[in-house]
Amino acid sequence: MRQSIRALLLVAALLCVASLAVGATTPVKNLLQNPGFEKNLAGHEWMPAIWDTSDAGLSTVFFGRDSFLVHGGTHAVSIANTSTIYPMAHNWNQTLLVGREAWGKDAVLSVWSRSNGLQGRAYVMLQAYRDTLTKMSLVWGVDRDAARRRMGVNKIDDPAIDFGWKRQQFDDAQGDWVRREVRVYVPAGTNVLFVRMGLFGTGQVLYDDASLTLEPAKPALAPAPGVNLFADPGFENNALAWELVVPPFEGARLDRDSTVAHTGRYSMRCSNMADGLVQTRMGITQPIPARALAGKHVRLTGWFKGDSLRATAYVKIFAHSKSGIAQTPGKELLSGTFDWTRLDIDYDVPEGTVELWPWLVFNAPAAGMLWFDDAELTVIGPAASSGKKP
Repeated sequence: MRQSIRALLLVAALLCVASLAVGATTPVKNLLQNPGFEKNLAGHEWMPAIWDTSDAGLSTVFFGRDSFLVHGGTHAVSIANTSTIYPMAHNWNQTLLVGREAWGKDAVLSVWSRSNGLQGRAYVMLQAYRDTLTKMSLVWGVDRDAARRRMGVNKIDDPAIDFGWKRQQFDDAQGDWVRREVRVYVPAGTNVLFVRMGLFGTGQVLYDDASLTLEPAKPALAPAPGVNLFADPGFENNALAWELVVPPFEGARLDRDSTVAHTGRYSMRCSNMADGLVQTRMGITQPIPARALAGKHVRLTGWFKGDSLRATAYVKIFAHSKSGIAQTPGKELLSGTFDWTRLDIDYDVPEGTVELWPWLVFNAPAAGMLWFDDAELTVIGPAASSGKKP
């Protein structure tokens, strides 16, 4: 009897080891096509197949396919820029259609990058969108505007909404190949993933060996009350955690300032932002995954300083969900010349929210100057209006 039991245990152990061995060798599917940029676009001298580039119409931006500086294989791609007169981010990108197979999972983007005389910031980026126009443009094989016209959607009624957004920025001036990775939760309703690898500044950055995979989602951890959800809230670490939103107005700037600060050594300074024809937002924000924030009461705080500002500065929160976009009203608006002033706004995050966009912002174009410092987003407690949908 004992020998039979030992034999059964041995067989079970061998089966377990075999199962682990099979699992260890099962390849994880890379969702990207032409991930190493090895295949060229038919009939094109240098463009890699499947990939696309942003089109800013500027002669100072150069996209290329490099065969000298590569991480793997025979080719990499590069972006070089020689001017920042117009503040723009330039990128290589690939768009992927996804469905229910991706919902509830984490999309993980891995890319190798190499800096060459970088001044500014480069980035790898992953976005999860519900974007029916882009989806149908790919299905029909037409551009997005043609898809919009076919569907009878006006430009101002564009239904696209981001459910997940992660950008890893870096400012290495020079260096060897470095692996970058970003992870985004893919909520139900997502139909498009955008992969971008770009440059905001001057110099050159190269990218190679990109990978996009789906993995079991990491749990959404509920933050403790009073903990600041912003990374680098005082901009002491180069503000690389922040989205710097600068409209493409000639000469517009949003920079770290070491001469003016509320606390610490640095603030963020907006300047030269008067040369624009269309009113839009300019400021700083961080997209915050909000699965664990739905049904919570949060508070956004920021410190502002103005010098002859002929615009309206304020704090604002946007909540994204399958139901649409909800937002806070404006509160305690600032303009003119003023010393450091604290603005804050409270918000009950609606149930179903998957992403928050808290902003320190003003309306551009505008004359004058504006500084931001010491941003804070904290959970205060449960929402008073629990169960409310956006």
